[in-house]
Amino acid sequence: MKKIEQNSLYWALLRISIIPIVLLVLVITALSTKSLADSIGQEAQKGLKNLSNTILMMYDELYPGDYHVINEDGSVTLFKGEYQISGDFSIVDKVKEHTDADVTFFYQDIRILTTIMDDQGGRMTGTKSNPVVTKDVLESGEEAFYPSVLIDNKKYFAYYAPLSNSDGSCVGMIFVGKPSEYVDGLVRRAILPILLLAITAILLAGFFTIRFSGKLVDAIRKMEEFLEKVTSGNLRAQLDLNVLRRNDELGGMGKHAVMMQKSLRELIEQDILTKLYNRRSGEKMLAQVQSDFRKTGVPFSIALGDVDYFKKVNDTYGHECGDIVLIHLADKLKAHMHRKGFAVRWGGEEFLLIFENYGLEDTVKSVEELMEQIRNTGIDYQKEKGIRITMTFGIVEGSKEKIDYIIREADEKLYLGKKQGRDRVVY
Repeated sequence: MKKIEQNSLYWALLRISIIPIVLLVLVITALSTKSLADSIGQEAQKGLKNLSNTILMMYDELYPGDYHVINEDGSVTLFKGEYQISGDFSIVDKVKEHTDADVTFFYQDIRILTTIMDDQGGRMTGTKSNPVVTKDVLESGEEAFYPSVLIDNKKYFAYYAPLSNSDGSCVGMIFVGKPSEYVDGLVRRAILPILLLAITAILLAGFFTIRFSGKLVDAIRKMEEFLEKVTSGNLRAQLDLNVLRRNDELGGMGKHAVMMQKSLRELIEQDILTKLYNRRSGEKMLAQVQSDFRKTGVPFSIALGDVDYFKKVNDTYGHECGDIVLIHLADKLKAHMHRKGFAVRWGGEEFLLIFENYGLEDTVKSVEELMEQIRNTGIDYQKEKGIRITMTFGIVEGSKEKIDYIIREADEKLYLGKKQGRDRVVY
């Protein structure tokens, strides 16, 4: 398989097709992921807020009255109405058991009631809130949401709301939150299908692009190889049928390339007037026939013919009539040599017939039949009707001798036929 260079059209097509697709998929994935993460964050925030309100409503139903504290000997006890809620973790523990959310009641910025445990397994009561949270919630009296707040070196997805009494005074805060890694896990699980879809899209795009580019470049490469052969002189080269069967621009280019090859072959190999093979092509074909004979032993023969008294035709009727005679004769020769070999215009009114797989006897018989057809056919030119011509042939059976020798031998026999009166075969 031919190595594909890095600067080839193949890699260029891959770069200009796959890279934009990959970038587009990555951008869409990034935007989708951000949108999904924001949506999950908003839903989590809404859920924590609703849970916070539910907890406060539960305490209001169970323990009517305002929040207040009794501070004795540095020990702070939180009451709601007449009921002491500090030290009673039953409600907040039940909430965590069912929702996996941590809950904390603050008096001012001190944790009075909490489900958050420290490294030793004890509840973090008596500890202070994050200074940023204290400023945002406690001092302003406004709720706040934090996607990542640090509590005892652990990040939380947290919602804080002021703890207010009936007179509107803020006595503390309530915290409801979940570890950030929990919410991050939700985001990861949610975006996993998007990532898988993105990877699948990239792989599919890459597969089809590589397949399309490969076929496209393969067709171009086959056209390049075909044109290389043609420019090297191989006018018999064949373009791959898969290229010619394409219904796109490349298929059209392939058809035009074949037409160009045909035109070149006609220009180089054919005689302009008679459309028979010219002498240069005839020499090549004769050499090939002889080469096959040397390899396989399949016989061949040649017949070198000349139009009798052709000068008289030109002098009597004009050169235009002479051209018509040659064209008419060429058609006869070409038709007669069909499936027998090749007819070549050797020069002027001389023609060379190359018989493949024909011995001397069969060649003589075939040439005599041809001469009979020529004698019995009249040629019309303007007012002249039925102009008749004859030919003389010298025939030589093929051998391993040099081509020049074989041609010279046929020419000598042709010359002998002319001396003997023309319109005859000498062999």
